[in-house]
Amino acid sequence: MVRVISQETYDEVVNENMEQFSMTPEEAIGDAVKQFEAQGVDLSNIIKDLILNDDNELITSCLNQINIALEEKNYGSIHHVLDKLTKQLDKDISRRVYAGKKGAYKTLIKLMKACINNTTIIKAALRTISSLMNGNPDLLDDEGIALQIEILDSCPDIPTLQCLLRWIRECCIKHELNRQGIFNADIFNKLKKILVRDNASGPEIRDACAVIRALVLDDDIRHEYGKAHEHASVIAKGALNVLTGLMPRYRKDKGVVGDLMITLAALIVRNEFCQEVEDAGGLKFVVDVMIEYPDSEKLNWQSLKLLKALAGNDNVKSDIITSGCGPIIVSAISRLRESECVVTAGLACISALTLRCSSNAGVFYDCGAPLVIIDAMKAYPKSLSVLKQAAWAIRNMSVRNKMECSEFIAHGVEDVLARALKLHGSKIESDVKAALRDLGLKVELKEQWTGKGVSLNNGID
Repeated sequence: MVRVISQETYDEVVNENMEQFSMTPEEAIGDAVKQFEAQGVDLSNIIKDLILNDDNELITSCLNQINIALEEKNYGSIHHVLDKLTKQLDKDISRRVYAGKKGAYKTLIKLMKACINNTTIIKAALRTISSLMNGNPDLLDDEGIALQIEILDSCPDIPTLQCLLRWIRECCIKHELNRQGIFNADIFNKLKKILVRDNASGPEIRDACAVIRALVLDDDIRHEYGKAHEHASVIAKGALNVLTGLMPRYRKDKGVVGDLMITLAALIVRNEFCQEVEDAGGLKFVVDVMIEYPDSEKLNWQSLKLLKALAGNDNVKSDIITSGCGPIIVSAISRLRESECVVTAGLACISALTLRCSSNAGVFYDCGAPLVIIDAMKAYPKSLSVLKQAAWAIRNMSVRNKMECSEFIAHGVEDVLARALKLHGSKIESDVKAALRDLGLKVELKEQWTGKGVSLNNGID
């Protein structure tokens, strides 16, 4: 179990090293860090160099100035104080934790409520509280959620709304209860108003999409069962046509197009949603993007993610292949092979499109997929994600295409799979052995369960 200590305990040890052992500040810090790490103490939330720069005093001083301004209702230079505090919070998580313990969250909430009509202060305070809660989302409470909705409803200033959306996103990352609280506050309908507004700017659209994606995350290990699927279903029903309709409008803005595609990929969690996106022209748009921007690593990665998600519907899966995506996917993997993200997404696409579909597998054989898949495994021998997706693609292309799968064997797939198994062992064993089995190659399979040979009595004499 990970051990933790307080900032005060750490500082005492550093000071003791300096006073009793005549160490320099740098030596005292180094020795203290070694001591605690040897004891298995997690120092990620500790500001290790406070004694050198007095950042704790600077953070405390900024908070004190804000509190004095609140008491005196004099906010003349408070945005400068907020900028100074933000710079400290951006340094590392330990300073954010320290500020949180000193009441920074409550102070900032109180300031925003007091200055709700002062755009300059609200914008600065939103940047500060976003920094405070970066990797530190536990601070959010019902008062904070209510304030988020109030600003979203009443603030007409676009840059301020963007700062707000970034704060909301920070609150959602790795925190299931925050996501549920924000979602239950009807956040989606507020976001939809931004998406459907005729004069919505590209940056606004991107920030709204970022919040939508954060609301459908399932990344909080403290909660075994989250509501990501429920959130995605509700949002998809109200936003798929809107998001798909925005793609032609922002066609020349690569950043917006990419965000729209990756957001759609996160939302189409049901069979009918895939069909709805295709019916709205989503598939054709993705194909056009991959053809128009062949060298854009990010756009190709985002396109491949959306294609894989669309393949969740068997009819759409067939349409993806008949629209000519097979050669485009293989070409993207080969052309952008230096990008592990693109390679992984491309292999995942092949795996999804060939699952239980021998005709689709035949298309990928025809356009040279076996050699590209094997080359990808050779290029990324240490990447579990690449190797797993490759093994699944090999299996799905081979299990119903016994004649064509000899092409994999001719390119040396057996040795490549054997090396992957030797290097990664149990982490990839089942995937590699399944691929070898469906290729018709020799493989030693383990029985997961065997009986003990005890005779069973069914109760009938």
